[in-house]
Amino acid sequence: MAMKVLLVDDEEGIRKVLGISLADMGFEVHTAEDGRVAMQKVKPLLPDIVLTDIRMPGMDGIELLKSIKEDFPYIEVIMITGHGDLSLAIESLKMDAVDFITKPINNDILEIALKRATDRIETRKQIRTYTDNLVDLVKEKTLKLETSEKRYIQLFNESPSFITLQNRQFEIIESNNRFKEQFGDEPGLCCYQVYKKLSDPCAGCPVEKTFKDGNSHVAEMDVRLKDGRTRNFLIQTSAVTDPDGEVEHVMEMSTDVTMIHELQDHLAALGLHISSISHGIKGILTGLDGGDYLISSGIEKKDTELVGDGWEIVKEKIVLVRKMVLDILFHSKDRALEMSSVDLFDFIQELTTTLDPKMKKAGIVLTLNIPRPGTEMSMDKHVLLPAFLAILENAIDACAAVKKIKKELEIKIDVILPDNLTDKSAENRILFKIRDNGKGLARAFQEEVFSLFYSDKGNKGTGLGLFIAQRAVKQHRGIIKIDSNPGEYTEFTISLPFH
Repeated sequence: MAMKVLLVDDEEGIRKVLGISLADMGFEVHTAEDGRVAMQKVKPLLPDIVLTDIRMPGMDGIELLKSIKEDFPYIEVIMITGHGDLSLAIESLKMDAVDFITKPINNDILEIALKRATDRIETRKQIRTYTDNLVDLVKEKTLKLETSEKRYIQLFNESPSFITLQNRQFEIIESNNRFKEQFGDEPGLCCYQVYKKLSDPCAGCPVEKTFKDGNSHVAEMDVRLKDGRTRNFLIQTSAVTDPDGEVEHVMEMSTDVTMIHELQDHLAALGLHISSISHGIKGILTGLDGGDYLISSGIEKKDTELVGDGWEIVKEKIVLVRKMVLDILFHSKDRALEMSSVDLFDFIQELTTTLDPKMKKAGIVLTLNIPRPGTEMSMDKHVLLPAFLAILENAIDACAAVKKIKKELEIKIDVILPDNLTDKSAENRILFKIRDNGKGLARAFQEEVFSLFYSDKGNKGTGLGLFIAQRAVKQHRGIIKIDSNPGEYTEFTISLPFH
C-alpha cells in the first residue's frame, strides 16, 4: 500500500505541480490550502507524511507542526522554506520535523527528504514489531512461567535496550542485564529516580499513561549515565496484563537514540552549508558578470582604465572562489596534518601579501612586529595559512565597516616568541596576535564567532571562515581566543606549540 502524503501550501500552483511529482514517486497525495484545513484532514486521513510550507496565512507551518506532533507524534513532517526562513527551518527540526527543503524545490532534494522520512517510519515499525514480539514473550512468561522461563530470560537479558518491569508505584521490580550494568539493581528504586534523579514521576510519564489506558506510549528524554554523559533515550511502554486482562505491570523499553539525533543535526548543518555556499556562488557570479561587462565595454571603447576596473573585479572574485573551495574542503573532511618547518617571516609575508590589495583599498595601515628571517617552527602551512587569512580578512572587514567614522584604520600583527627558543618543553608556546581598530564585537557574541555559520556581515559572509580557523588551530593543538570592545578594537590571540 502506498504511503499517504498530505501536501499543505497556500499556492494552488505549487500544490498541483508538487502533487504530480509526489504521485509520480508512488505516494498517495492529499492536499490542503492552509494549516487549519490540514488539521481537519489529519485525524480522518492519518497521513504518513505531511509536507508543509512554513509561511502561510492563518495557521502557519510551525503551528501546524506543533499541533501534529502534540496529537500524532508518529506523523513525519517535512518543512518547505524560502532562503530567508532558515532560522525557522532550524527551529522546526528542534520540534521534531524530520527535514526541510528550500524553494524552488529540487526533485532530487525532495526525494532525499522523503527517503529520510520513510526510513524513519520503517525503523519505527521495526521497533514496534520487535517490542510487540518482546511483549508477547513477557506475557507468555507471566502465564506459562514453567515452560518459557529460560527463553524469556535469555531474550530479556540480551536485549540491546534498557528494559524494566514496573508496578503501579513505578518501582522497578525487574530489569535486564544492560539496565543493571548501567544503573544497578537496588531494590525499590523508581525509574524517575534512576534516570532523572527526581522525587516524583516525570511530567507526561508514558508508564503512567499505559497504566491508565493499557495502550503503548512513546516519549523522549535526556538521561544521565553513571559516567556523567547525558544521552537521549527513546522510551516505549507496553502493558503486561493478568489473566483477567487488567494491567498488572508496565514494561518500559529505553533505546539510546543519541547518534540518530546527532546525525539529524549533522544533516541539518549540511543543508545549511549547501544553502550558504549556493548563496555565495550566486553573489560571485553576479560580480563576474559586472567585471565581464566592464572589460567588454572597455575593449569596445578602447578604454584601458575601464578594462582595468573590470579585471580587478574578476581577480577579486577569483580570490573568493579559491577561499570558498578551501572552506568546503576543510569543512567536509578530516585529514592528517603534513607538518614541515616553516620560516615565520616568510609565513607572515605570504599572509599579508595575499590581502595587501584589499588593505590598501580600505586605507588600512599594517604594522608588523615579527621575527627576522631564520626563525622556523613546525606546522602544516596548507591548513594554518587559510586559518590566518580568515582572521586577517575578518579584521579588514571590521575596519572597512567604520571607514567613514574613523580617520586612521590600523591592523597590527605581533608574533611573540618563547623566552627560550632552545627549550624543547611541550609547554613552550608561540603567540600570534592580530588586532584591528574596527567596529569591534559585543561580549555577548564573542563566544559565537567560531560557531558554524555565524556571521555579522549579513549576506556578505558565509559564517565558515572563523569556524574553520578554530578547527585548524585545534588540529595543531593550539588555542584561539578573542577579545573585543564595540567601536574600539578586536584582538585574536592564537597560541601554538613551538617546535
